[in-house]
Amino acid sequence: MKLFSLKNLFLLMCLSAPFIYLNLVYADLPAQAATHFGSDMKPDKYGDKNEMWTTLGIIMGVSLITYLIMTNIGKIDPKNQTLQSKAIMEKLGLTIVVFMSVLTIYIVYSAVQNESGNLLFILLGGLFAVLGNLLHSVKPNYFVGFRLPWTLESEDNWRKTHQLGGKVWVIGGLLIAILSLIVPVSQMFKVFITLIILMVIIPSIYSYKQYQKSV
Repeated sequence: MKLFSLKNLFLLMCLSAPFIYLNLVYADLPAQAATHFGSDMKPDKYGDKNEMWTTLGIIMGVSLITYLIMTNIGKIDPKNQTLQSKAIMEKLGLTIVVFMSVLTIYIVYSAVQNESGNLLFILLGGLFAVLGNLLHSVKPNYFVGFRLPWTLESEDNWRKTHQLGGKVWVIGGLLIAILSLIVPVSQMFKVFITLIILMVIIPSIYSYKQYQKSV
């Protein structure tokens, strides 16, 4: 792997962007900045603005670890040594890093404005739509996808579940993004949680029914 490849340069830019943005707006942050927002998207917890550096470090650190796991699944997953498409996992990993980078920038922006809005749900909807578009190409593994007993035992069940799951996630993600433009910000969290539950339950029930047909 080339250390200074375009992919690694892009990854570095995504990881560093939130810190650069925080440095640019740091003087505009109140001494006690909003660090958490409730389900009504109003701040309900405050902390010293210096804590923002730690928050960003944790979030971007987790995103980097997630990326490294996804791009090395073939080495650490005993179920998936050769089947997995490395290109797909790299796309998934980069998608997570890009999303977390944009999310942390939005967190800093919300702290500066002392309020949050439906843009968060537009970002989340876009994330699920992109992940859904890639989900159908993910092969059986213990880290990514609908890791149910019957999907892990049957490659055919895994394939059918993720084909349906991918479509459900694309539709669900787009629906979240569209509804966030219509539904009041104070109610959007409930709508978001409801749709996420459906996006998980529908493929899971379908998967179990496929399992029942095979026994």
